Amino acid sequence: MSPEKFLSSSVWRARMKTYFKLMDVDKNGVLTLSDFEEIANRLIQLQNDSSKNEDIREMCHSLFQYFIAGGGPVDSNTQVSEEDLITNVAKTVSLSLAESPDKIYEVGRHKNELFFDIIDTDHSGEISRQEYRKYLAIYTGEEKPDNADQAFDSIDSDGSGSISREEFVEAHILYWFEIGGDQDNSPLPYGQLVDS
Repeated sequence: MSPEKFLSSSVWRARMKTYFKLMDVDKNGVLTLSDFEEIANRLIQLQNDSSKNEDIREMCHSLFQYFIAGGGPVDSNTQVSEEDLITNVAKTVSLSLAESPDKIYEVGRHKNELFFDIIDTDHSGEISRQEYRKYLAIYTGEEKPDNADQAFDSIDSDGSGSISREEFVEAHILYWFEIGGDQDNSPLPYGQLVDS
């Protein structure tokens, strides 16, 4: 699928704008490595196991470099605008799907399984509503229980009251890799989509 297919989807663009707004930690209108370093530090706060700290830092750095910034070298001066993010992710996703779909899904699965393990703080193998609320509050820097509940419900596809590893991974893969239609009912792991 070409980058243009993603770029022409208003639903997919709204997902990317939503993600951008949440990840812009300092609210300066651009994403930077320091935003993602701060997010890594926040995710580390969720852990009782410091052995994962480097994995979390590396995952956030890799996410910024290869997905958000388009794959080139990044440093403390690298800035990614909202439109750059949308373009970079569209190119990365479409190129990856064209060249090695199995590999991109494998990488997506691995990163989201790491996120799952971070959120599942009681190590039950499922994410509770409370764990998801706490995760989104720490990840985004804002406590919005209604938004977190909406996100939780959209991922809990079987309505069991908890999110399984498979539901979590599948929801995030759909969010990033599927274009969506006008009546998009896909999972919204970050809550309600922004309008602009």
